[in-house]
Amino acid sequence: MSQPPSTPNAPKHVPERDTNLGALFYGGGNDDQVIQGHKYDGIREYANPMPGWWVWLFVLCVLFAPAYVLGMYVFDWIPTYEENLAASQADLTDTRMAYAEANPGFQTDARALDGYLGDAPLIAAGQGLFMANCAACHGQQGEGLIGPNLTATYAIHGGEPAAIFRVITEGVIEKGMTPWGAILTDEERAGVMAYVKSIEGTNVPGGKAPEGDPVN
Repeated sequence: MSQPPSTPNAPKHVPERDTNLGALFYGGGNDDQVIQGHKYDGIREYANPMPGWWVWLFVLCVLFAPAYVLGMYVFDWIPTYEENLAASQADLTDTRMAYAEANPGFQTDARALDGYLGDAPLIAAGQGLFMANCAACHGQQGEGLIGPNLTATYAIHGGEPAAIFRVITEGVIEKGMTPWGAILTDEERAGVMAYVKSIEGTNVPGGKAPEGDPVN
């Protein structure tokens, strides 16, 4: 059975859209329910309200703005960046001072070095360092080999604790002595100094001839 020819311009049947609320959110439904009466150049506006959380967040921001300006510039409720920075720097200074008081650094001034003489634990530690680093030039007992005799009561660069500490720290490059300042800590160098002073005047047998000036 033949069918009648279709007419190109005949209106097509458009099924009625679902008008329930779910259809409005998922693309179906009657446009009249989601389109407002506004019309601009043939463009219609959908009634899509902002989410409630976004609206309340916007309201809170609007309310916060004048409170912040008044607190920052009028009533001084809110500290400025400069005030926060100054407070932070003051806290940092206090923290550093408290740490320095609780953990005092090792002192190496002349008075402190004089006080290390006779410190048995420090001398024992210095002896071990002397044997490991200095005995090759000064001898196992400090009697002197390439380096001078440290058991005599003579010194080339001064016999005071501060002078010995300085020589250990800076070395004597022209005589081939290594500067130990970058190798040993302040405490370790003070220990070596204390040990050298402890053997001064022992004049071990077979020692090298004294060099320098007498030590007072």
